Amino acid sequence: MKAVVNRQPGGLENTRFEDVEKPKGKVMVRVTFAGLNPVDINVILGKVNYNISPYPHIPGAEFVGVVDDPGSSRKFRKGDRVLVYPRVYDGTCERCVSGREELCRNGGVTGVASNGGFSEFYGTDDSHLEMIPDAMSFEDAVSIPVGGLTAYHAINRAGLAKGEKFLVVGASGNTGWHSLLLGKLKGAEAFYVSRKKWVAESGAREWNKEKVDVIVNSLGSEVWEPYIDYLDTGGRVVTFGTLTGREARLNIASLYTGERSIIGSTSGTRKEFSELIRIVSENGLKSRLWKIFDLSDYRKAIEEYERRDGRIILRVSDV
Repeated sequence: MKAVVNRQPGGLENTRFEDVEKPKGKVMVRVTFAGLNPVDINVILGKVNYNISPYPHIPGAEFVGVVDDPGSSRKFRKGDRVLVYPRVYDGTCERCVSGREELCRNGGVTGVASNGGFSEFYGTDDSHLEMIPDAMSFEDAVSIPVGGLTAYHAINRAGLAKGEKFLVVGASGNTGWHSLLLGKLKGAEAFYVSRKKWVAESGAREWNKEKVDVIVNSLGSEVWEPYIDYLDTGGRVVTFGTLTGREARLNIASLYTGERSIIGSTSGTRKEFSELIRIVSENGLKSRLWKIFDLSDYRKAIEEYERRDGRIILRVSDV
């Protein structure tokens, strides 16, 4: 099969599009589309916050496809359209048993702690798979496993409630866009910061220095200090990205005198994954798709990433 392969850490020069051995798994999925996310780019460039395994390595945390061979699975049949939960988890540690698979003691991000979906085939067990609803396209489904799930888990972690005000910084990104859509579904009042005018299509309002109850920060340290002072008493910052830097200053007095909270968040639980697919389908939520590249053009897709005006996805195979 064809795949994007990192032969060794650190850079596009060490990455090839080549033939590799077909993976093994109880269920074999033919990958149709994969999302391009910062985690994938950072894996290729050797800049992730996690240990990458194995090498040679196939990146790709977010992908969808069609069951090519169900093996002994009783849940799926050949030809079923499926989404893949983007976490490696053993199902036996205390975190998994308590329903927190995203924090599995022996797990990690698919495409980082394991080979991922930038390949024609992906082998897994059926506990990692969910059916794509009939009314949902592959192109919309592929934004759920990372962009959608990260946003959904983050606003759940922040306890965003009906009537509260929340601000999304970096709202034109996949996680930012989903944060706006999903927060509004909770009945919260949405504000955004973005240079992209089309973000207003979410129904959110451009932020004008209003005090807010929740700040969603997916970008990192550069956008920390300019906004933290606008967090109301009892407010929460939920953060899950370091695109603009990992370190930020903190006014501890402001934190405790206003009983404000800082919340870290990563990916989402297996239960939330199932919930989110239903929510997206029932409410007709759409990603903002910009360009589709063939998997073989992954280098061009990465080069275009900083200039994107919406979602970039990779076409892996036709079904």
